[in-house]
Amino acid sequence: MIEEIIGVIIILMAIRVLITNNRAEKMLYVNVIDFALSALIAIYINTPFGLIVAITFFVTSTISSNAIAYSLNRLKNEVILS
Repeated sequence: MIEEIIGVIIILMAIRVLITNNRAEKMLYVNVIDFALSALIAIYINTPFGLIVAITFFVTSTISSNAIAYSLNRLKNEVILS
């Protein structure tokens, strides 16, 4: 049951990534997809190696999340000259 819910969330976020034109929103949706995929990896692969893969994916998702936050902060502080 939980796998289906996570799968629906991934599909919805993928559709939103394709639809939206705002770069900041796209980065946030991709971030949700990253964390959802790490959850699916942890749920489906029930071996110690699967746990290592899920942890690695989660750590890289966290690093990308920090990069997204940094980029959003730069977008907020960006001055547009007309």
